[in-house]
Amino acid sequence: MNSSDRIAVQRYAAAYNALSATNEQAVRRAEDLRAAAQALDAVRNYMTSPRIQTQAKKQAVRAALKDAPETAAFVELLIDAKRYALLDAVSHRVGELLDDRLGILRAQVVSARALSPEQQQETEAALSARYGGTVKASFSTDPALLGGLQIRCRGELIDGSLQGRLAKLQEELTH
Repeated sequence: MNSSDRIAVQRYAAAYNALSATNEQAVRRAEDLRAAAQALDAVRNYMTSPRIQTQAKKQAVRAALKDAPETAAFVELLIDAKRYALLDAVSHRVGELLDDRLGILRAQVVSARALSPEQQQETEAALSARYGGTVKASFSTDPALLGGLQIRCRGELIDGSLQGRLAKLQEELTH
């Protein structure tokens, strides 16, 4: 994505987020936009084709999103501005803005083996205490870690894995 598109994504997402006066409205609108992006993904080629007239695309959006007229109007705005291709990125950014609004931090936690639900809750609680907010983590596994965790949150990598420790030890021994 070029810098012009990144700026446009920021602006459209901020404008869409600003439509919500309350957090409840913001949650609903973000869910509507995410659902719209998913629903319209099946007709991406149609929606991005230069051979299809703008009016036909807008009719397709209205039909697909008849239960969410505000979201349909926003998608139509993207179509009119020839920015429909940014819908997924705008939806993702709206989700990030919603997290900011609700004080939620996202983290990715990778472990050698699957963590139990209790371990996942403990990890999220420890991260919440460290970062001073509510942390919601996504959990995945990578057997190459051998043991421990790798955590990414707020652009920071916390490498408590056995693999990371061995790599650090090897570096110290060879330098």
